[in-house]
Amino acid sequence: MRVESAGLRQDLPGHSRKQNRKPLRAFAQPALAYCLLIAGIIIVVLPLMWAAAASFTPNHKVFEYAYPFSWRALFPVDFTLEAYENLFARGFGRAVRNTFFLAVSTVIIGGAANALAGFAFGRFEFRGKNLLFLTVVMLTFMVPVDLTAIPRYILVNSFGWINTWQGLLIPGLANSLVIFLFRQFFAEIPQELIDAARVDGATWLRVLVSIIMPISKPVLVAASLLMFIGQWNSFFWPLLIAPRKEMRVVQVEISLAIGQYGTVWNELLAGSMIAAIVPILLIIPFQRYYVQAITGTGLD
Repeated sequence: MRVESAGLRQDLPGHSRKQNRKPLRAFAQPALAYCLLIAGIIIVVLPLMWAAAASFTPNHKVFEYAYPFSWRALFPVDFTLEAYENLFARGFGRAVRNTFFLAVSTVIIGGAANALAGFAFGRFEFRGKNLLFLTVVMLTFMVPVDLTAIPRYILVNSFGWINTWQGLLIPGLANSLVIFLFRQFFAEIPQELIDAARVDGATWLRVLVSIIMPISKPVLVAASLLMFIGQWNSFFWPLLIAPRKEMRVVQVEISLAIGQYGTVWNELLAGSMIAAIVPILLIIPFQRYYVQAITGTGLD
């Protein structure tokens, strides 16, 4: 008995040390995660704060406290609205309207076309479906958009669509990622629901509009965000296809701050701030629907 009790007495200190490690480990892991998140937020937010402050600073003082970096760089130096006034005097307001019109039109028209394509791939069976989906939809993920700019330009030019709204809009309507999202979401809808509607005499279009779309809110929001932001941030294609002043979009108008003999940094940053506000205001309220759609279609 004395030997066993001695053995127990020897084991107890080690056992207590293991128990003490568990609370420490349970505390250390969340603390490390929060520290990494805070560091990430600082890395992302500080440049945005500097850019916002520099947009209200005279151009010759934009980098006054940036090199070496000082906390004063996060606040405007000699506060002025000169950059914003120059931007809108040059036609930035028209560029915002043009881009908003293109983005909304892409969401409405492109959303309908991509939803029909996704419904066809997700619910219908026809010869060559998988091959068509692989070659037309999936393989386009591997091809950079700018790589197809020249063929698209030749095609659009043959239609006489240079410096036209249809030249800006139509080539961007079909979106392979959006079609994939719709296809994955529609394929998960129970077949019994569709069969019940078909037995009641509903057409396929009625099934899509009245039954499928009302329960597809997450993927609709995600697809709309992807198309809107993609069109809002478009630069190369609008610059190539519609260089006329009256048809400039936001990103093209911002690029004019970079001149041959120098860069007007406060105007460049002011335009970038305005261009960033719209996507941020859209993403924040609809973020949960976007995450739900992405995770529900297997892209996470």
